[in-house]
Amino acid sequence: MGERSGQFRLLVVDGTTSALVDLPPQGILLVGRAPEADIPLTDRSASRRHARLFVEQGGVRVADLESHNGVRVNGQAVSQVHPLQPGDVVSLGEVQLVLYAGAGGAARSPASGGGSLAQAEELVLGERVIVVADPALHRLYGLIRRLAASELPVLILGETGAGKENAAFSLHHWSRRTAKPFVAINCATIAESLAESELFGHEKGAFTGASAPKLGLLETAQGGTVFLDEVGELPLASQAKLLRALETRRILRVGGTQEREIDIRIVAATHRHLEKEVEAGRFRKDLFFRLGAASVVLPPLRDRPAEVGVLARRFLAEAWGAQARPPPALSAACLEALSRYDWPGNVRELKNAMGYVAATVAEETVEPAHLPERILAALQAPARPGVAPAVPPSPVSGPAEGSAPSAPGPRFAPLAEELRTLERERMAEALRATGGVKVRAAELLGMPLRTFTLKCKQYGL
Repeated sequence: MGERSGQFRLLVVDGTTSALVDLPPQGILLVGRAPEADIPLTDRSASRRHARLFVEQGGVRVADLESHNGVRVNGQAVSQVHPLQPGDVVSLGEVQLVLYAGAGGAARSPASGGGSLAQAEELVLGERVIVVADPALHRLYGLIRRLAASELPVLILGETGAGKENAAFSLHHWSRRTAKPFVAINCATIAESLAESELFGHEKGAFTGASAPKLGLLETAQGGTVFLDEVGELPLASQAKLLRALETRRILRVGGTQEREIDIRIVAATHRHLEKEVEAGRFRKDLFFRLGAASVVLPPLRDRPAEVGVLARRFLAEAWGAQARPPPALSAACLEALSRYDWPGNVRELKNAMGYVAATVAEETVEPAHLPERILAALQAPARPGVAPAVPPSPVSGPAEGSAPSAPGPRFAPLAEELRTLERERMAEALRATGGVKVRAAELLGMPLRTFTLKCKQYGL
């Protein structure tokens, strides 16, 4: 087997462990629990000699070696040698393999003597525990740890529910301000008429009902960190006052005449494209540059496949609580379904789904049919021609024979195409967040600079 890395990488999710493996330019790799396996597995659902990967110039194929639990590609069982495309999910029992195009130095090589796969890491931050299993997220939290040592304002960009508050809290926990307050403010929930009073406080008699002076949220965080979640929803008038507070380190309460000094670090987050908000006149350009001295792009859960199974098991155990019997196990088919769902609500939606499972499942094993109806509907929607649904129809939720058909659900594009689209979007976001500096954008995404530069050319960025 050659020692050089080829053009493909393999994400291996083996129970609660995960690792990225650089595949060689060509060769035949044994996958399984056997000591001689090129890609060793530990999960008991995998056979000793489960499958072979044929790595060739320009492609990868997989073949089942008459394993006990078989081989499935994107939910479909395969018995012959089957070609793979980047983005394909290969299931060997409860083990999942995800093929990616491109190689990088952060991965290990097959049979490199590195032992078992790297454990999913638990970041214990006081009373808060953050599970990090995806390699890109490992690198992202490494960047956050470095930023925590500075006093730079940090802007966290990411979809709703992707874990922006956890990222903000880790910045606080690893900073010199860790012993001081961490105050999280959801700007989207503050009424416009009360925004300035909530943020900066008010004096007695400042307005009707102000019977006593009140500290603003910025003052309550004195010495610590203020997390402005959904900062893009902040009214323009409050944006101007916030900018002045950041520049002068002083605030003026509503109805007050005496400025007060504040010593706080600001971490902001948004799911919006703030550059577009600036162009539309809904967000101040000067505040955008002030908040974005350093930017972090948090990937959505659908781009972190190594974390889905790990987080699902953890959330199910948490929701199960102290019941007399142990929580049910997630079947291989259930894990397959979870990995293929798009998770528009990200980590928050996954946690809610496992809460639903804990409350409704009486069996010892969770199957796809036990998942919330919303997830089942998305997974059972008609796919591209020739592709079966990711999960079998639920025996209790399908329409009766002869009944009116339900409204058509979303249709999936080929998985590789969707992944390319998502990758291009994330790269474009990173470039916008860093002002077009490719070195910084590549670091935010945890992508080798050479790979990032090549993909920029491919995507016309």
